[in-house]
Amino acid sequence: MAFTARMREIVPGLFLGNVKASYDREMLQENCINAIVSLTDARWVWWNSATREAGIPEDRHKWVQCADSSTQDLLAHMSDICDFIDQMASPALQSSSTLPVKHEHELSGNPRDAHPGAVFIHCDLGISRSPTIIIAYLMRKYRAKREEVFTYIQFKQKVKPNANFIRQLEVWEQVEYQVWDDEQRTVPKALYQAFLDNRAGILKSKGLTGNEPLAPQNL
Repeated sequence: MAFTARMREIVPGLFLGNVKASYDREMLQENCINAIVSLTDARWVWWNSATREAGIPEDRHKWVQCADSSTQDLLAHMSDICDFIDQMASPALQSSSTLPVKHEHELSGNPRDAHPGAVFIHCDLGISRSPTIIIAYLMRKYRAKREEVFTYIQFKQKVKPNANFIRQLEVWEQVEYQVWDDEQRTVPKALYQAFLDNRAGILKSKGLTGNEPLAPQNL
């Protein structure tokens, strides 16, 4: 799955896919992608050169180095990523105010139907990390329930965020899409702090004392 470029439009102007698609110039152009969010443990030096070759400038590419594991904290990045998507959003995505009705947004697969200025969110396979971020973004944008958004995305593309990310989406919903208690985003809200405390306990039990290891590990 990682070696065949894949992307799918989830709502107008917002695509989900895998790593291969992130530097497939033809696919990016066919789908009018002009901004990317990468959730991967790849090195930025390689990633930056690859996406620039595919026609995406550095200022329109947000890269979050992260692993798909039981202790990776995506909540710390969610507000920044959602803000970035809003800043890069196409008119189609900006004007969307409710989660589309399933049958009203069926893809024909015709590139001419693409919405100019689309944002592409990807991880390695497009199954866990990137769907987690898209769910978080759509929850915040539409003030929608996690289960409603998850069901909608499953209708568009089969995904499977790991249990750790599902728990983080629950916290995201409980804190009303903002995990920080201050404008500087340095003080965690109580529910986020509880998640961090639990995460610290898991890391300690695994003999890990620092930040999330970036190489994929079976934690």
